[in-house]
Amino acid sequence: MNFTYSCFISYRRNLGDEKFIKKFTALIESEAHKVTNIPKVFFDEKSIKWGNDFDDKIYEGIVACYFFIPFYHNTYLHIDSLWCAKELYRAIKVEEKIRESGIANYCFILPIIDRGSASAFPKCIGRKNAREVKRLRHIILNNRTNSSLEKFKEEIYETLLENYNLLNEKFNLSELCASIEIPSDEIIKEWIKQEKKIANENESKQLPILKLNEKC
Repeated sequence: MNFTYSCFISYRRNLGDEKFIKKFTALIESEAHKVTNIPKVFFDEKSIKWGNDFDDKIYEGIVACYFFIPFYHNTYLHIDSLWCAKELYRAIKVEEKIRESGIANYCFILPIIDRGSASAFPKCIGRKNAREVKRLRHIILNNRTNSSLEKFKEEIYETLLENYNLLNEKFNLSELCASIEIPSDEIIKEWIKQEKKIANENESKQLPILKLNEKC
């Protein structure tokens, strides 16, 4: 396998969640390392050097990871700032390629969702391994919840291991996804509009956020 990172962390900056996201990333890094034997996660502040072509590095990073973890909320898909939308769009295309390859139950995208954003969450993404930000923020930032933190770490480990074990030994994500083009800003904007339209039309039909190992 040709992977450089265990997970890709996708988030929107300047939302007041930086402390939580950094602590969560460190936790994911630890548990994902145990599963994949790869010590690094892709986190833009550490993984992209100043002057690099951001689009290319983001694209390369996504296909060099076992998993993609978005922190999804109401402003994640925003028409005025397309970085998160570009990342999620590419991750969805990667997951589609994986499904086409025959690994039907493998979850590449493992989302963390604010409850208020659930109705706008793209329906094409499975919710089997989705988790709520509010609960995690309390567990991870509160030092008095050590038992809850250990339980959550165990859940994360089991989720990553379950998906990791579905991969074929010869599975090469970079090679499989080499044909996925980097989308233009126009394509991304149209995709955002379409996703929001679908979400608005189907708001009453949206599934609740599923907890660990619940089946869709």
